[in-house]
Amino acid sequence: MPGQLSGQHEPGAALGRMVRAAWSETLGEDHPDTLPAANRLAGCLVGLRKYAEARDLFADLLPRCERAVGWGDPLTLTVASNLNGCLSALGAHEDARRQCEDIVRRSRLALGPDDPRTLRAASNLAIFLRRLDDHQAALAIWEDTLLRYRRVLGEDHPDTLHAKRDLVALLRAMGEDDRAHAVAGEPPAGP
Repeated sequence: MPGQLSGQHEPGAALGRMVRAAWSETLGEDHPDTLPAANRLAGCLVGLRKYAEARDLFADLLPRCERAVGWGDPLTLTVASNLNGCLSALGAHEDARRQCEDIVRRSRLALGPDDPRTLRAASNLAIFLRRLDDHQAALAIWEDTLLRYRRVLGEDHPDTLHAKRDLVALLRAMGEDDRAHAVAGEPPAGP
C-alpha cells in the first residue's frame, strides 16, 4: 500500500481495505499475495494511530502467515514484529518483550544471527528491555548487536550508527560515561 511508506496513511488504508477485500475474495485470505497486502493495511492503521485495530489485524494475520509461508519466513517475522510494536504502543510492554524474544529466537534460526533483520529484531528487544528497566540485559544485546552490525554492514551504515547511538545513550543513562565516550569515539570527559 502506498500510504505505509509515503506517510499518506488515510488513502493508503482506504486503498488497502479495497485491495485486501478484492484479493481475499479472488485469491483467498491465506494467499501469499494477500498476506502482505493485509500487513501493509495494518501498517497504515499504525500510521493513523489506530493501534488496537492494527493489533487485531496483525494478530489475525500472524497464524495465517505461519500456516501459509512458515514461521521463519521474513513476512511472518515482519508481521510478528509489527504486532509487537502495536502491543508496545498499547502499553503491553511485558507482552511485547516476550513476543520480541520469540522473534529474535526465530530470526536467528531462520535467517542467521548476523542477518540485518535479526539484528534489527535484537535491537528492538534491547529497546523493550530498557523500557522495562532491565539495563544489563539491554546492554549485553546492544554490545553484541553493534559488533555484528559493524562486521556485517560496516561502521558507517545507518543501522550501525543507530545501534551505536542507542548503546551510547544507555551507557550514559547507566552513568557509564567513560564507556559511552569510548563507544562513541569521543575523547573521555575531563576530570
